Amino acid sequence: MATLEKRRELLEDLEIIEDAISHRFARNPELYYSNVIKEAFLDATMQLPSTSNMAANRIYKNKKAKRSRKQIVTQQHEIDLFLSQMLAKQKELNSLKGPVNTEDYEDNENNFNHLKEKLAEINSKYETAGDLQLDVNEKIAQYCTFSASGESNTILSEKARDLDVNQLFTREEQYGEFMDVEKFHYQWLNVIRNADCSLLGFFNILEKFLSNSDYLLTPPMDRRNQKYGQFLIQMSCYFEQFFNKVYILVNSELLRRKLETDFEEYMCTPIVHVQNGCYCVVCGKWFKVMTVFQSHLLGKHHKKNQARRYSTLIAEYKLHRYLNLLQKELRNTKEFIERKLAFTAEERMEEMSRISLAYEGPDYAIDERENEDKKSKNVVSERSNGELELPLGPDGLPMPHWLYKLQGLDVLYTCEICGDQSYKGRRMFEKHFNEPTHLFHLKCLGIEPSDAFKFITSIQEVQDLWKRISGSRKESSREIEVEDDDGNVMTQQVYEELKKQGLV
Repeated sequence: MATLEKRRELLEDLEIIEDAISHRFARNPELYYSNVIKEAFLDATMQLPSTSNMAANRIYKNKKAKRSRKQIVTQQHEIDLFLSQMLAKQKELNSLKGPVNTEDYEDNENNFNHLKEKLAEINSKYETAGDLQLDVNEKIAQYCTFSASGESNTILSEKARDLDVNQLFTREEQYGEFMDVEKFHYQWLNVIRNADCSLLGFFNILEKFLSNSDYLLTPPMDRRNQKYGQFLIQMSCYFEQFFNKVYILVNSELLRRKLETDFEEYMCTPIVHVQNGCYCVVCGKWFKVMTVFQSHLLGKHHKKNQARRYSTLIAEYKLHRYLNLLQKELRNTKEFIERKLAFTAEERMEEMSRISLAYEGPDYAIDERENEDKKSKNVVSERSNGELELPLGPDGLPMPHWLYKLQGLDVLYTCEICGDQSYKGRRMFEKHFNEPTHLFHLKCLGIEPSDAFKFITSIQEVQDLWKRISGSRKESSREIEVEDDDGNVMTQQVYEELKKQGLV
């Protein structure tokens, strides 16, 4: 009985955690989209969602509100905590062994009396127990958002109340939006013992590692230099840790094993050049033909270099791979530093103030609104307090009411030809006359579309106009043309009138 109850309890916990995670993904799909591309790096067969859906931040047909960077990272780390708890509970569930005796609960007579007696016996037994299990509603409440505190400035659950992303990210990193590379620039100046390399010039060195061969064939300094090797080890450790905390939902252990497997193949694969031949990445030497290179791999010199420089080589390779995975963050960091160098003293103070405010502020803003179920984001309805639900603008924020009225979006136009379809605003109404839907309905009425029918929405009016146009076309097609003695062509009616007047 104890084993059966324990299994039931663990399965219940797993279901509660799974529901809590799915609720967070449904509320903000960006929690999923921001990690799924990196997850595809581990699984080549993984099918990514469409780019349009990712850009629109959609799940099914509901567009979600844009959330702050701090809130996104906070919830991603909270989900990672939930996944760790799920894994622990799943391991505990798998470790439960022994047969589950259900013979005492079989009801051969199918009248449920025996089962009711057993349930009453179980209830009376556990009512007197001191270690009663938490009610299922209390368990659910512990995983609900906003349950960590009575205040409304944190979105964390009770289970993750001790989570503080400010301890994971520095102020300069802005929760993974930028990378703190300035400290490595100072270290690089000590390595090369030259102060001529600027911070932006240091980015050119980092960008060498984005290429598959530039950091090997044209390194910033001798690859066998000991200080250079130590510098690469420190940088690769930072970028690995940075990636793991920014993309917390990507399985870091699987990624580490994949990189180590790829590294073994990388050391045995040469860089092939048409003129120079084959380049050994371990020894840094060129070999004219592939057969000589392959025999070199079995030599003592190669194996000695591989064992002696292993830590430097794998750091160099990891730096190359992680920088490729972090291209977006590297680009953002470079653009931010370029802007910062161009700032005036006043602009720099304003930018630093903005960064500090975002870093020290809450993960849930006071004026932030939750998603509401509605048929369309363009539907304007009255709230209980009289506030209008305005459509979202291109910046993701509700359109100002004065602009909404100015564009005439509060006026509905109905087109009977399109099945009484309603359009908001004059612009959308006029635009629909050239759309395939309206033209198709005109053809269904037996009317050839033209500009003459623009702005006509009544079926009766458009049919009457078509009759007049088609009738005049038939009359004009029945007119007989004649030619006078001088070769002038005219209709027969005009010819008869001119003849009566004696002009022809």
